[in-house]
Amino acid sequence: GWIEGDVRLIEPSDPSIKVPHMGWNDVVMLPHAKRHPVMEEGEAYFLHSYHFAASNGSEIAAMTDHGEGLVAAVARDNILGVQFHPEKSQAYGLAILERFLEWRP
Repeated sequence: GWIEGDVRLIEPSDPSIKVPHMGWNDVVMLPHAKRHPVMEEGEAYFLHSYHFAASNGSEIAAMTDHGEGLVAAVARDNILGVQFHPEKSQAYGLAILERFLEWRP
């Protein structure tokens, strides 16, 4: 793998939290990743039943909350991966896609 970690089923401890995680959630940048050239904080559309548990916390760029903290984005060197759907995230997602296409790491 390009970024070490495991893909795990979302298993919330609160039975009122539904899986799959579907809908709009805040994407919160971690302090060490605030200057990433592509990512920024905003609200994104999520639709997933699994989440990524990164082995190295320094590679987690952003988090979201769905009853518990879930990784929303990972980044290392010239690698960027997001858990949400940027193409469905309206202006926020389109801005990320535009910056990604312009990114020259």
